Amino acid sequence: MLLTVDVGNTNITLGLFKGDKVFANLRLKTQSARTSDEYGSLIAEMIVRKGIDISSISDVIIASVVPKVMYSLNSGIMKYFGIKPIIVGYRRLLRSLLSNKTGIKINRTDPREVGADRIVDAVAAYELYGGPCIVIDFGTATTYDLISENGTLEAGVISPGIQICAKALWDGT
Repeated sequence: MLLTVDVGNTNITLGLFKGDKVFANLRLKTQSARTSDEYGSLIAEMIVRKGIDISSISDVIIASVVPKVMYSLNSGIMKYFGIKPIIVGYRRLLRSLLSNKTGIKINRTDPREVGADRIVDAVAAYELYGGPCIVIDFGTATTYDLISENGTLEAGVISPGIQICAKALWDGT
């Protein structure tokens, strides 16, 4: 079983996959002040409460836009699951992009401007639906990315997320 971890500014979303099917998903608040034991034990307990034996997890992959949590999260996974996670980061993505392993090309002068989360979203959408497609990710920020028919990330927009907009509306009216 594969454990996927998406670290966002507000939440950490966990997905458990058996083959290409999502078996379970979980969510916890992103907190940079947590220790490796807190992350490891919390994630392990959440998985066990879903009735899943953590020893059935063979691989872990993490994509993050929050560098401050990575040391503790990575260490917690290694301590509690005995697995060294694959960290999806700019360098790994750049190597994959340059060797065309992801199937996605980035139409930007500087591909580092596109976060790992948006590239992972683009790869998944293109793999599942092909192109052209628009990928919308509702998080702390809402991102919109246009993937062309040939798998090129052509354009993207980042806007405030729903909660940020609602708070601004509430506070300003």
